[in-house]
Amino acid sequence: MTGAAHRWPEDLAQLWRRCLHRAAGEPGWDTRPPWRGDPGLRAALGAVLELPGAEGGPLVTSGIRPLVAPFALLGRTVVVERPSYLGVVTAFERCGARVLRAELEEALRIARPAREHLLWITSPWRNPDGWSLDRATADRLAEFVADGGVLVQNETYRFFTTGATADALRVPGAFVAGSMTKAAGPWARLGWLHGDTVPPQIEAHLRAAAPPTVWQRAWSRFAEDGGFRRLLERCRTVAALTAHASALSGHRPHGGASVLLRLDVREPVEHLRREHGLRVGDGQDFGAPAGTVRLCFLGCPADCDHRALGLLPHP
Repeated sequence: MTGAAHRWPEDLAQLWRRCLHRAAGEPGWDTRPPWRGDPGLRAALGAVLELPGAEGGPLVTSGIRPLVAPFALLGRTVVVERPSYLGVVTAFERCGARVLRAELEEALRIARPAREHLLWITSPWRNPDGWSLDRATADRLAEFVADGGVLVQNETYRFFTTGATADALRVPGAFVAGSMTKAAGPWARLGWLHGDTVPPQIEAHLRAAAPPTVWQRAWSRFAEDGGFRRLLERCRTVAALTAHASALSGHRPHGGASVLLRLDVREPVEHLRREHGLRVGDGQDFGAPAGTVRLCFLGCPADCDHRALGLLPHP
């Protein structure tokens, strides 16, 4: 339960190979892609993301991490919510940005003046604890944006939903970003960015770092031939496993791919490995308190019965 990706079924892998071969045989496969992305791929992403006002679809990117450098070029102090994936913090720091980490309530307080700060959040279904924006928090974040703040809302886990609509809020004026890494696998090298306006620094970086034309066209053909639909079915299966696990663990059932648990034992990750043969992540790797573990179900098959959860202490 560490998050290693589940292997694609062979028929889906064969579909991807056919789409890649088809794209490589099309005229112009070796040309520079439009900086906003392949039109067919943008339309496919726009359809599954349901982005209002995104004429033609969102901008195509190589994923989440490639967006860090252009946003760092804005020269703002970056505030990353806690808990959250610490790889984003490391990436910003390596780009020379000053980075602060805080729980969201504190983050909103310290990100002042807003015009000097960039706030990075993940919603819906935040990794590692499955948190999602509520209306009151979304309204406060909208005020931050209205005061000149830059807000990036990472929606990588939006596809991992059990059907709840209240957990799919977007903040007006925020940059909406995401990646297919969790839905498809770490090799996907496909993401998106949507915003009302794109600053010149970010535009210049996206032009230089866009996925190649043949890669974008392959994903576009894959979407046309039902590949996106198959991936989203898999995401919903993972979300159902997560919701079941969160309920068994005494949490409010939620979607996403991960659950954060606090265990009253010393070195809980090692304890679960040694005593029960369970491999789990350390919550501290995501900025969570000591004594927490992260369960992630991206690697679980659809028929997972969660028997391992019976080995965990329950509240």
